[in-house]
Parts: sequence; C-alpha cells; structure tokens
Amino acid sequence: MLISHQEDRDMPRKPKMTDEERRAYSAKMRGELEAVMDRAYGAMVSSEDFWTAVMRTAANLTHTDRDDRSPTNCIAVAAQHPNATHILSSGDWRKVGRFPAKGSTSLRIWTPIKRRPEGGQEATTAVADGGQREAAEEAAGGEARKVSGFKAGPVFDISQTDGDAYEPPTPARFTVEEVWAAISGADGIPDADGECDYAVRLHLYNAALQRISELDAPVYGQREAEVASAAHVAALILGITPGPAVMPPLAGIITDGKKPPVHESAVRAIETGRAIASTVRAAAERRRELAVTG
Repeated sequence: MLISHQEDRDMPRKPKMTDEERRAYSAKMRGELEAVMDRAYGAMVSSEDFWTAVMRTAANLTHTDRDDRSPTNCIAVAAQHPNATHILSSGDWRKVGRFPAKGSTSLRIWTPIKRRPEGGQEATTAVADGGQREAAEEAAGGEARKVSGFKAGPVFDISQTDGDAYEPPTPARFTVEEVWAAISGADGIPDADGECDYAVRLHLYNAALQRISELDAPVYGQREAEVASAAHVAALILGITPGPAVMPPLAGIITDGKKPPVHESAVRAIETGRAIASTVRAAAERRRELAVTG
C-alpha cells in the first residue's frame, strides 16, 4: 500500500536561499513528512498489507555498510516507496558514481540537526538517518556536536538513480541448513522437505517471544502480533522464507504521547527482528570460519 504525499519535485532552486527562505522551506518539508507519518500510522492499524510493507522495508534497509535506518524512517520510507532497498542522499549517491534520475521525486526521512556546543551553529550529518539517538554526542569535523532535533531530509532509493553500475554492500549469505546448524549447534538437519525452514522459523518466533514482554505489549493479541512480525523481519534479513507479519490490534487506541501506540509496537518488532538476525548471523559466521580453519 503506497501512501502519497505532496510531491517535492526537486526543481532547481536558487544557488543560495536567504535564512528566511531556508526556514520556510524546512518547515514546509517537515510538515509534509509529518503528514506522511500521520497517514502511515493510520494505515498500520487498518491495513495488514501496509504493516507487512513496513516490516519488509525494515528488513530491506538493514545493511552492513552503515547504521541501520531507524524504525521511524523505515515507516516513512515504506509510506513513500514500499519497495525501497537502498537509500542515500543525492550527495552520497554521487560519491559512488550515481545520481537522481531525471524526474525522480525524493523521499523524505528524519535527519538529525547538530549544533556545536560552543557556538550553537546548526549542522546536519552527511548520513540521513533519524528518529533515534536524540541526545547522543558524536565527533564531526574534529568538533563535538550534539543532536538538537530532526528535520526532513531528502534521500533516493537506488531504483530512482542512474549512473555507474553499483552493487550495495551485502552480508554473507547462508543456506537455511547453515542457519539451522548455527541455531541448533548440530550438523544434522531435519529429513523432511521444508522441515528445516519450519524449524528455523519456529526458533525465530521463540527467540522473539523471549525478548518481547507482555508488559510492553499489554493489549490482548498485541504481543503475539509483534513476535510474529519480529520473526518475519529476522527471516527476511537472513534470507529465510518468512512466516506472516501480523498487524497488532491497536486501532482506535489513543494515548497522551506524541506518537500512537502502533509506533512503539513497530519499533519493538523491527529492533527485535534485527537483533535476532544479528545474533544468528554471527553464530553462522563463526561456524563457517571454524569449518574453513579446521
């Protein structure tokens, strides 16, 4: 399910905007992205297909060459381009010899705003990833900069770009048998066709069940939905045929927070799935290394 928003056509702008123009443009882009998020949250509690698209996007945007895109930005990307697999800013695409295709429309995600502690001068990071680490301090240009907020930043999926051939960095691939061996600690695999896939999916589900508490998901049926969705994300990352991603029963629930309960539900499912996949992958890599060294 694709959720449209007011298009940013990325038409050429003046070489330099005034401070007032820059603030107005930033406010416009932020308002559009907030509208995207509002519609996405509504769809996440009314459309099983869109909930599944969010989980799929989160798995697709889990990469080895940089920090994972935050769950919040996975929701934003799924709402704008549900088949995205690799997103970068136009500047980062040019670094690898590619550029936004003519007529392509940028996707908007949350990007951190950083300030120098001594001067209060705003600076944005080169990597467009937001929705987390609000209070983190990092080094940039030799000076400590602190995240002071987030703004809407433009990125493009690889499918929206032209230029040199480019293969995004991908992790080592493992067969379902290797994954099962890493999980079970045994070299033997189930005999029946498809039984190995089922065994792996069952393990991923049980691993998610151990990580997601009923206290975190108090609505009846919510925990089971998040567990199934986390296992779905983990399976996709590992290249295993997944079980279904289940939409949590959170429609109509209102809280005092700025984000609806479905936001935290999606964050839990995505982060849990990524953590499980990372643990399994590390175990499989160790087994493969041991097999090579004898």
